[in-house]
Amino acid sequence: MASIKIGNVTYGAEELSKTFQTYRKEFVIMPFLAMEQLAKHINVRTGIRYRETVSQMSTDAEISNYSKTKHQDADVKIDPRVFETFFGNIVQGIDPNAIYQSIWGSNVTKGDGLKNVPIVVQVCGYLVKKIGEKMFMNSFTAKHDSTDTTSTSKWFNGFQTILENDAAGTNYTNKVLISADIGNLVEGAESITADNAEDLIKDFYWNQVGNPAAAAKLRSQQLKLFMSDQAYHFYTESYQTNHGSLPYNQAYDKKSLDGASNVEFVPLPCVPNDFLLLTPKNNAYLLFNQKTDDDKFLVEKSLSNHYDVDFIMNYFFGTQFESVSPEVLRYWKKKA
Repeated sequence: MASIKIGNVTYGAEELSKTFQTYRKEFVIMPFLAMEQLAKHINVRTGIRYRETVSQMSTDAEISNYSKTKHQDADVKIDPRVFETFFGNIVQGIDPNAIYQSIWGSNVTKGDGLKNVPIVVQVCGYLVKKIGEKMFMNSFTAKHDSTDTTSTSKWFNGFQTILENDAAGTNYTNKVLISADIGNLVEGAESITADNAEDLIKDFYWNQVGNPAAAAKLRSQQLKLFMSDQAYHFYTESYQTNHGSLPYNQAYDKKSLDGASNVEFVPLPCVPNDFLLLTPKNNAYLLFNQKTDDDKFLVEKSLSNHYDVDFIMNYFFGTQFESVSPEVLRYWKKKA
């Protein structure tokens, strides 16, 4: 079996396994830390093991002039939102020495609380970090398919997939919860480009989308505008083309939407192109378990190769919105 030798100390499967047990709490949160770019802009909820149901409530209540005979039934609608984490695992044969060589000279544990610790911990941390990076890159586009046991992209449902299911009525309620008529969907005829990005994004924000009252309520909040890093690049290019000579235009990077300082741009490489999502921070969630032993991390002697060890990880993860009501969410996509 392969091992890592540093000076007179050799680290093999037994030492790696003990390390995983000793530092389990640190490793459990490492996939979350690998998603920090996204996590700092939305909520994180732990303790979700499979499913937990919360409610999305909507009604239309309005006070008017006094009438002694006034009475009407409240039209309160309650639709469930299912916070679901999907159970996944990885069993992978690894060469500890190869991993050690690959991280030599690079601090892969920066910012995750595992700096200045034994190299064994860095090896284990490197493995978990790589898994977390795949989770991050699929956080919007993943589509759950229980028959696929090889790809992160088929493990859980990402944010875009959840919105598509709500728009198609293929969600838990079997109801269409997103549409232009409802007021939480805007569809465009063209892709986002450097020629149209500024106008397209402004129109998306100011669009009444069939529900002016809900649009006004949405605009009254502090909002995050999630977009691909490419769409953000197109916006900055478009802005410079349109306003490069303005005296107040002193910075190339834009942090918020011009004319709407309550809208913070969140450009991320995990967000798909031709997709915009506008919502408050407290409405979108990354979902983890992290509180039971079902989240397991092991390193054992390989069952298939005398020179390797087997890396074993079990984990729960998912994404969800607390509500897709037009008062708190709107998204843009290109028409099919």
